[in-house]
Amino acid sequence: MWTFSIFMFLIMILMGFSIGLTPLFSRQSTPFGVGIPAEKQTDSFVETRKKRFAILNVVISVLLGLPLFIAPFIQDTKESEMIVGVYLTVAMFVFIIISFLLQLKYRQELLRWKETLPQPEKRAKITIDTTYQETLEVVSNQTLLIGQFAIIAITAGLTLYFYDRIPEQIPVHWDVNFNVDRYAEKSLLTAMSLPFMQLIMVPVLNYSHYAFIRSKQKLSPNKPIVSKKKSQLFRKAWSTYMFIMTMSTQLLFTVIQFFSVFNLQISPSWMMVATMIYLVVIMGGMFYLIFKYGQAGEKLKLSEDDDDSEDYYTDAEEDKNWKLGVFYYNKEDPAVFVEKRFGIGSTMNLARWQAWAVVAGLILFILVTIFWSYWVM
Repeated sequence: MWTFSIFMFLIMILMGFSIGLTPLFSRQSTPFGVGIPAEKQTDSFVETRKKRFAILNVVISVLLGLPLFIAPFIQDTKESEMIVGVYLTVAMFVFIIISFLLQLKYRQELLRWKETLPQPEKRAKITIDTTYQETLEVVSNQTLLIGQFAIIAITAGLTLYFYDRIPEQIPVHWDVNFNVDRYAEKSLLTAMSLPFMQLIMVPVLNYSHYAFIRSKQKLSPNKPIVSKKKSQLFRKAWSTYMFIMTMSTQLLFTVIQFFSVFNLQISPSWMMVATMIYLVVIMGGMFYLIFKYGQAGEKLKLSEDDDDSEDYYTDAEEDKNWKLGVFYYNKEDPAVFVEKRFGIGSTMNLARWQAWAVVAGLILFILVTIFWSYWVM
């Protein structure tokens, strides 16, 4: 139980770091979702609030994570597991709320500070490259789709081919030490439950990749060619990462499927190690890309004498279109996917019906997943 508690504690710390560092690696021109003039983007007033946000998020995540170490002292393993699960869910929810409130606090401070600044004589320029998508080199959605279907086909095919060798009792739940604590009667439904989960994950994973590479680009009006190259390298790197993450996730499900239905004689500790390695690689890759590229490649250095301050995108006066600094709503913008103002990656234009169709699809995915899990178990 100590190992599990330590692991969950580290997950909380990673949340604190990843969310806390968001302002430092978001668009330099839009800290906390507020458009700041180019000459004021490195002002001490702005930098101080970025650092405070990072420190407070890490401290709060540590404080919320410490109670997890009470669990190992509870004698009943099942009770301990249940308490950790419930507390972790509540702690993450509380952390997200507190972090969001901090973001709103510093956003309001920046908005008030911005009102004291001299008004620009002319509006910021917007640079759009109509050939951006044609020259963008990323993993294709077809490749992502074919790769996933190949893994699922192999998983489902081998399960059906060796169905007679599957034990009459199939493990469907493991405790924190990866020991089986719940079984289900053998049937096609229980044997194919994980391949079905893999299948319904396909549209979600493919959509995430598609939305990222198709989002409307925002380039620096000062150095459009350089910022375009950085932006495309940023998308190429994240596209590769998303492909690796997607394939690794599907393969992990396949390993768990075979470990479960065929009762492979593998020590449960090896499954725990494999899962931890998977999480470390995925999280490590994510942090590497965040630190190296920042949002849209703004942190990327193309040469030793590269003055990246000139490559930053200067946001136009779009504050009114970004609700609370994170939700984009612009009826005049035909784009469905846009680059985030606050954070890494892309988001949706909530003024477009396609965005709400995606939201409905994600809610449906969650409901189907929950229903299927309870039905099979």
